[in-house]
Amino acid sequence: MKKLYFILYLMLLQIKCFAVTVETTANINVYYPEYSRIDLVCGQMPKAAQKDVEFCCEAAFTGELLNEFKHSNIADNHICNGVMKKGYRCRTNTGGFVWGKGKWKFMRKADYPTGANGWNMGFCQLLIIHNAQARPIGSKMRKNRTVYRALCEKNGKLCIVESKKVMTYEDFVKYLAEFKVKHALYLDMGGGWNYAWYRDKAGQAKEIFPESKSAPSYKFRTNWITFYK
Repeated sequence: MKKLYFILYLMLLQIKCFAVTVETTANINVYYPEYSRIDLVCGQMPKAAQKDVEFCCEAAFTGELLNEFKHSNIADNHICNGVMKKGYRCRTNTGGFVWGKGKWKFMRKADYPTGANGWNMGFCQLLIIHNAQARPIGSKMRKNRTVYRALCEKNGKLCIVESKKVMTYEDFVKYLAEFKVKHALYLDMGGGWNYAWYRDKAGQAKEIFPESKSAPSYKFRTNWITFYK
């Protein structure tokens, strides 16, 4: 019986160790999820009651404001739970991300897989930084001002980096470069789309931009990159 209790204690201790570590600088917030798998959840955002979820936020762009969910309304082809789904063609997207069996890959859109090919999840987005080199910034986007968010790799770890305040896209790219991320892929933002949540060390769900739940566009969201224990 003592052995059984000890095993249960170790299991509970292991579960508690999974959490999101938050790092801050003068200009950005950085979220490091501790996870065992990643998926692209589509149709309905994971709820805080799902105790196995560590972090989730919007990933790919949504095409139209539809009252019903369709995979074809997500920008470009995407992989959900190991299955490739067909999205709409999006010229804005210049890169992609895939994850499977503990490995991930950031890439240019031309290298994004045509099939799931063993990847558990994947999506396309605007590639910001690739192999520590900032990608060219279009003149139309350079001075756009909002709060930005990106999926990044830094020192061999995945993290989500978010600007602390409204800033130009050009400045956000500069701060990502100063933070020395190896790769950075844009994550969809804006009123309604910027809502996210994560789990802290105590296992409590912490909301990011909770006011977005009252935005008119909130109900039209379509997909979320989701980190699981």
